[in-house]
Amino acid sequence: MKAIRSNLMTALACALIVPAASAATYRVDDSASEVIGNTVQMRWDTPTPEPGRRQVMSGDITVLVRLDVAQWKGRQGRIYMILPAQSFGQVTANWTTRGRLLPGTLRSGERTLVHSGPITDDRIEDTLYLQIDADGRYLTRTEQLNFSFEIDVE
Repeated sequence: MKAIRSNLMTALACALIVPAASAATYRVDDSASEVIGNTVQMRWDTPTPEPGRRQVMSGDITVLVRLDVAQWKGRQGRIYMILPAQSFGQVTANWTTRGRLLPGTLRSGERTLVHSGPITDDRIEDTLYLQIDADGRYLTRTEQLNFSFEIDVE
């Protein structure tokens, strides 16, 4: 019995020493993606903005997303959409999809999951219908939003 307990303790100690597989993060090539309309026409959400309060402006745009994931084909992956922090304040993007990618919400300075599971094709394609919201008090000129994608693979 003592030998069994000793072997069991040794096996447990070895199991604790083996490092867990870690995920690596890579940028995903989305250069084949296409923005339909090219520019978001922003509009005030309220007809009369209230001084001192966040003045929300919104706009809609459609993006044909084409993600080159060939180098991770056959592996498990989690793909995230990223929007860097913006110098003119908080931006929120809400979107729906045709179903290949997940619908969701993304705030500037964050990343949000859009796919989780096996990578079965060289390219993941979907259509995103985005609504962009920003505080109009800080939109003084045309701004550019640079969304990107990254993948965590195991």
